[in-house]
Amino acid sequence: MSAGLSVAGAMLELLGRHGTTRVFGIPGVHNLPFWDVDSDIAPRIIGVRHEQAAGYAADALYRATGVPSAALLTSGPGTANVVTAFGEAFISGSPVIVMASEVGQALRHPRGHRGILHEMPDQGAMFEAFGATARSARNRQDAIASTVLALRDAWGPPPQGSYVGVPTDVLGEEWTAAVPHIPRLPSQGADPHEIANLAELLQTSQRVVLWLGAGVIAADAEEQARALAHRLGAPVLTSYAGRGLLAGDPLLVDAPVHEPEVDALLGDADLLLVIGSGFDAMNTKNWRMTLPPRRAALTLGEVIERTTDFDVLVAADVSLGLSDLAQELDERSVIHREPWTDVSGLRAAVLARLAADPRTAEAVAWVEQVGRGWPAEGAVICDMAVGAYWIGGYSSQPRPRRLMHAVGWGTLGYALPAAMGPAAVGIPTLAVCGDGGPMFALGELATMAQESLPVTVLIVDDAGYGMLRYDQQVFGHPERGVDLAVPEWRSLGQAFGITVETVSDVASVGAALQRAHEANLRGEPRMVIWSATLFPPKTQSPRWFE
Repeated sequence: MSAGLSVAGAMLELLGRHGTTRVFGIPGVHNLPFWDVDSDIAPRIIGVRHEQAAGYAADALYRATGVPSAALLTSGPGTANVVTAFGEAFISGSPVIVMASEVGQALRHPRGHRGILHEMPDQGAMFEAFGATARSARNRQDAIASTVLALRDAWGPPPQGSYVGVPTDVLGEEWTAAVPHIPRLPSQGADPHEIANLAELLQTSQRVVLWLGAGVIAADAEEQARALAHRLGAPVLTSYAGRGLLAGDPLLVDAPVHEPEVDALLGDADLLLVIGSGFDAMNTKNWRMTLPPRRAALTLGEVIERTTDFDVLVAADVSLGLSDLAQELDERSVIHREPWTDVSGLRAAVLARLAADPRTAEAVAWVEQVGRGWPAEGAVICDMAVGAYWIGGYSSQPRPRRLMHAVGWGTLGYALPAAMGPAAVGIPTLAVCGDGGPMFALGELATMAQESLPVTVLIVDDAGYGMLRYDQQVFGHPERGVDLAVPEWRSLGQAFGITVETVSDVASVGAALQRAHEANLRGEPRMVIWSATLFPPKTQSPRWFE
């Protein structure tokens, strides 16, 4: 029994009993019962300065750890403020749970909107617009049941975020029943006929390439994917969200598909097998990259059906599907093939060519410096900015769940607030930004200082929206709206009690990051500023088809 626990407390204890240790939010007049909870079981609430930041932080915490988190919001404008962050998370497969108050039941009118403070006729509809499930409770039992279902959505597969709305007067009611334990539902197995078709396709293809995405990470199926790659002698590509899979493996093509050497590899293949990926537009140049004549996929989610034509499409939990596929290949005596091509030097060849190009030489040095300066155990979060595009596409990642990139929905301003998510559980986190993106969330510097979060904000300052400036140049538009006044960074950091280091050249970046990391380990957030204008990489659409 849970004597003395409110409905809000029971909702939070549900999260805590199932692994969530941190959630993010802002207190508001209608959601105060969340903040009244005093429980060793409930996750700790990190108070942020804007609701959008709560969503971004919960998103990145999941990407870094695989544990779902939540944004705790007040009704009306507080909930509306998180929609952008929820969109990035939902489209990227991060199961952020929005737990919001709604206006009190006692004040509502049966015929609809009455003019109550923060009232909305259908608050959950904002989240349904993404295809998410919205559950609006009307009593205590509904509130707990909705939280149970939201956790099941978050666990997947595939993991999905959702909305839970509870009237403020219901949130504060006493909960006297036991807080339930939720058993995991069985994962979705593969159709044996589809597995047989996929095995047949693999058996009759001699030049297979694997494409691995975040679904492999979520299913904890990295070693199964590695075994399949070595069995088939297949080079391995990863999506942005799959970066870090098969790190150091000789079959890993550790370079983006947007570069010509990787595109040529795909052109030489006779089959592409996509595993655990949505195969989205940013990863595939709007599906106009060179594709082999035959294609197959093993993943969950209906979106992939609308990306390109597949000869075989297996809908299944990635781990179960790979297990079934391995058994089927055993029965067909597909045991081990030698690699059909050597990709071990491909990354080096790509970087050497880019380093020899005066336009991109400094960017290659930038990638090397960040890789040298930030530790493998730390997280790296990339914003929508030229310097971040280089890190997101070209840095070599030593493990999964280290690199996070806001290319799901493409939300500028992601990295700085998102960095609070992993940092809240003690993971030193690097936010790679331009000078424009941090302006969306400068208030979160106060959160970082107040919570002593181990965050380093790394800014490439080109005094504007550098990528958009380049877009205007390429497409023949006048350069308008892209030149920005930027703060005096040292003074800005000083206002929040955060030390700022300015570096004068790219060769100094790595050492500055090492110093910042040492400060992070003492619970001191840091900022590192480098003023430079980098040429955009080929991972960005204006350069896709040069």
